[in-house]
Amino acid sequence: MKKIVLIAFLILSNTLFGQTVDSLFTSANKLYQQEKYSEALTAYQQIEDNQLYSDDLYYNMANAYYKMNQVAPAIYYYEKTLLLNPNHTDARHNLSFAKQMAIDNIEALPKTIGERFSEGFIQKFNYNTWAWFAVAFALLFAALFLLYHFSYSSVRKRLYFITSIVSALLVLVFVAFAYSNYEYVRANKYAIVFSQQVAVKGAPTNSGEVNFELHEGAKVKLLESLDNWQKIKIADGKIGWMPKEELREIK
Repeated sequence: MKKIVLIAFLILSNTLFGQTVDSLFTSANKLYQQEKYSEALTAYQQIEDNQLYSDDLYYNMANAYYKMNQVAPAIYYYEKTLLLNPNHTDARHNLSFAKQMAIDNIEALPKTIGERFSEGFIQKFNYNTWAWFAVAFALLFAALFLLYHFSYSSVRKRLYFITSIVSALLVLVFVAFAYSNYEYVRANKYAIVFSQQVAVKGAPTNSGEVNFELHEGAKVKLLESLDNWQKIKIADGKIGWMPKEELREIK
């Protein structure tokens, strides 16, 4: 009896909590529409603090920061939106405008054919989405194989056999895409500079020679860390060390 009461209590608590979050999100959106961006952000951050992440939440937070001319957090949350949903076209569009607010204009190095294919196709979906595609086609393969096995018509058998083979091949392709995307995300960590101006040095010491400078909103690739220093690389290939506290990792 105690277990039943506990389960019922948990279900009720989760239901009420979900309703509270929905109400808070709706209220935050209304505050945003009223151009009360700071108050809207406070409400959005309450949802984020409860670890209830979504691309819509991050997108709305990014828009609020953008309206307040806060370039670093605006870019940061647009990037987080795209990390969850690479096909969020509005976030990608607004990110291009937010980047125009940043001081640094870093010209990226030319990309190889493989990098362009990965960015233009494989990275259009996150690895979870590719995995779901693989599961869906695996189920389709099983259904087609059963139809092939129990069909008496030679024409239908041929059709089911061919389509089942195609489905099986697509399962392998989607699994490969999911794995490739997962490895890419795991191996490529990025962060946004939150300091107004920071010196990037040749060595992880305060006395190190300054290689170049970055400003708020710049996106950097994280290479390795040492104590309170982070080794970074920017899109044009330059490498250096900067204090960790000046960065915020996109994750």
